[in-house]
Amino acid sequence: MGIVYSCDWEIETGKRILPPSPDVNIMPFEQASGHTIHTIASGPGFPEDLIHQALLTATYAAREYLIMTTPYFVPSDDLLHAICTAAQRGVDVSIILPRKNDSLLVGWASRAFFSELLAAGVKIYQFEGGLLHTKSVLVDGELSLVGTVNLDMRSLWLNFEITLVIDDTGFGADLAAVQDDYISRSRLLDARLWVKRPLWQRITERLFYFFSPLL
Repeated sequence: MGIVYSCDWEIETGKRILPPSPDVNIMPFEQASGHTIHTIASGPGFPEDLIHQALLTATYAAREYLIMTTPYFVPSDDLLHAICTAAQRGVDVSIILPRKNDSLLVGWASRAFFSELLAAGVKIYQFEGGLLHTKSVLVDGELSLVGTVNLDMRSLWLNFEITLVIDDTGFGADLAAVQDDYISRSRLLDARLWVKRPLWQRITERLFYFFSPLL
């Protein structure tokens, strides 16, 4: 984390600072548990596509269930395909989104993806307990991704972001409890009702969808 901060600082200010050398074991968790924590950073000055590839790998690795929580959902074609494919091969896939989004543009653009997700068997939960701002992915209760990354184009390709990839069932259980709480305060989107939504909503969704590469 200190190295990532130093890189961000140098990119923004042009001044180089080096984190102090650790005087203790910097990997006590890994040595004690046999599990790992990886830090993945992205943005200008970092290798491209790292977090996007991590999300794709995690999604394709799911065998039992996959739960994604994000306030902004405007996925790339590759990520959308990976999510739908996971559901179609029998993985229990859930996406938790805020029912009311603080970004009108993103809210409408997100809905443009719902039909394809629902057709693939993805469960879409709309959180009703306020603005949901958690960004997390849980794969099979073992692999967790938490950090600053939204599942939208801007986060995946443009912004400075950081994600922790944690391989630990204990942490996964804690994250699952948080996600279960979100689901208990959410409304499951009914595919039968969704297909009956008014024509003006469909048109609005498609209009905002064209702006998705910029969101």
